[in-house]
Amino acid sequence: MAVITIASHKGGVGKSTLAFHLAGVLALLDSSDGQVLVIDGDENRSVLGWAGKNESGNLPFEVVTLATQAKWFQTGNRAKHIIIDTQARPSRDDLKEIAGDSDLLIIPTPPQSLSIDTLPLFLDDLRSLGVITPYTFLLTLVDARSKDAEAARAYLTSMNEPLLEGKMRLFSAFQKAADQGVLVRDARAETGKRDKNAGVAWGDCMDVGKEVWEILEQMKESTCG
Repeated sequence: MAVITIASHKGGVGKSTLAFHLAGVLALLDSSDGQVLVIDGDENRSVLGWAGKNESGNLPFEVVTLATQAKWFQTGNRAKHIIIDTQARPSRDDLKEIAGDSDLLIIPTPPQSLSIDTLPLFLDDLRSLGVITPYTFLLTLVDARSKDAEAARAYLTSMNEPLLEGKMRLFSAFQKAADQGVLVRDARAETGKRDKNAGVAWGDCMDVGKEVWEILEQMKESTCG
C-alpha cells in the first residue's frame, strides 16, 4: 500500500483536482485487490463534494474525510493506495506529520512567477522539519498559450528539483467535471455531448498518473531489493 500526499504552500493550485484524477488513474492501472482511497483533509471538502455529486456511483475509488477514515477501515475495507488531499497552506506541525507518514509527496504548482517564487519557502520548511519523504513537483493550471510552463520547468530544473514530465493544463472541462461529479473524461457540455476538451484533459491526467505509478513501482522494487 502506498500513501501519496498532495500538499502545497498556497491554495488554488489544482490540488483537489489532482487528487480526484490521480485516484481515478491509479484505480485503472492497478488491478490488485483493494480500493483506491482518497482522504479529503481540506477544510473545503472539495474532493468529497465532487464525489458526492456523482449520481451513477461509478467512480473507481472511495472518498472519506479525516474524521471518517477510521470507520472505513474498521468495516473491513482494504486500501491499495491512499491519496491525501491536504488543506491549503498546512501549518509546520501538520506538514511534518502528513509528509512523514507518506511514501510520496506531490507538490502541485502553477507555473506563474508568483507561485514559483514562493516555493523556496515551502522547501525550507520541509528541510527544517527534517522531512525525508521523496517528493516531486507537478505543473498545474498550465495555460497552453503561455510560455510560463517552459520557464517554470527550466527554473525547477536549474534548482535540481524533481519535476514530473507530465502537466495538467487549464481546461474548463475540469470545472464541468466537478459540477457533474465525474472524472474529466466524462465531462459533458451544456448540449449533453462530451466536452470537446475532455479527452485531452484526461490524457494529461493519464500521463501524470502513469508517471506516479512508475515512481511507486520503482520504490517498491527498491524496498524489495
